[in-house]
Amino acid sequence: MAFTNYVFQHIDLFFLVFGRVAGFFLTAVPFSSRNFLLQAKIWLAALFSYLIFMVYPRNTAAVSGDLIGYLLQFGGEFLIGAIMGFLTQITFAIFQFAGQMMDMQIGFGIVNVIDPQYGIQVPILGNFKNLLALLFFLAINGHHYLLLALERSYDFLPIGNIHISGGFYSFIFSLAGEMFISALKIALPVLGALFIADLAMGIIARTVPQMNVFLVGLPLKIGVGLGMLMLMMPLFIWIFYWIFTGLFEDLNRLLIIMRR
Repeated sequence: MAFTNYVFQHIDLFFLVFGRVAGFFLTAVPFSSRNFLLQAKIWLAALFSYLIFMVYPRNTAAVSGDLIGYLLQFGGEFLIGAIMGFLTQITFAIFQFAGQMMDMQIGFGIVNVIDPQYGIQVPILGNFKNLLALLFFLAINGHHYLLLALERSYDFLPIGNIHISGGFYSFIFSLAGEMFISALKIALPVLGALFIADLAMGIIARTVPQMNVFLVGLPLKIGVGLGMLMLMMPLFIWIFYWIFTGLFEDLNRLLIIMRR
């Protein structure tokens, strides 16, 4: 009861804490998945906000005294959490985009499945890589590290001290560029093998014009693509480690940039 009374005495600060946590839970992978009920997300965010609120030092919080300022402050806190969650979305989009590039070259470009996380149609290999990355992320307790990063964000960026400058926009744009480069690096072995297969089929078509290369080429490219993907499976552990290590480093850089 004493804890409840304490929360009500500082309800303005509690809602600011809740704003950042709610923005994070509504956008971060895997918490933003449609498999999580919205009510469950809200209650989980409220519980986590309560735990942070009970240990948060009151003297570091700058709570606005007027309503307009307070609403803007709440929006800023929600934005911080949403941006942190958005970084996880960019990270997992790397695997989906890499799979999409493979699908287009293998011949699976028109084969789409429903992504259970977002409820949209995605290429089959893109969805496979995304789910594989999510399983690895959960296996290494990556969601625990995300919650720890959210809790430590209050040390890097106390409530009411958000600052968005030109460096922030440059950072976000650089992340988008890195996403495409990383996806290309992941897909490059398969794309290279498929290019060699296309080159071989082109030579065969020139030397043996009687052969129907279109009839032979499609199953050949599927076999080469899937075979190369199987050979790459042991490397995915290193790839996932490399990508997710970069995610946690980017979260740390983001908070430092927004604190300046």
